[in-house]
Amino acid sequence: MLAEKSMPSAETISSEMQMIVQTAASPFMPGDTVGRQIERAARVLGITAGQCKRFWYREHRAILAVEADRLRHWHALWQDKRIQQMDHEITLMKAQRGKLEAWKNV
Repeated sequence: MLAEKSMPSAETISSEMQMIVQTAASPFMPGDTVGRQIERAARVLGITAGQCKRFWYREHRAILAVEADRLRHWHALWQDKRIQQMDHEITLMKAQRGKLEAWKNV
């Protein structure tokens, strides 16, 4: 018998959308209000501030699959970009450590 894939619950999707809009609001600036963060996330995601606010506070009655997919796509691209940035930082740190190790051996 094939195992059925369970569909994510509305609660799970709502939580995921909240996490994505909060990620889109970064970087957090000193003195930022939640309203400013929501506006920034809305600009980044290309959605209205009202829609972003509903995601932020998990106030949506229903989330359309097309909306969830669009936000998930943005998040996947954001993750790829962060991975590339971190890989670059690791490469720089390794090079720096290599230089320090070379000085130890002199």
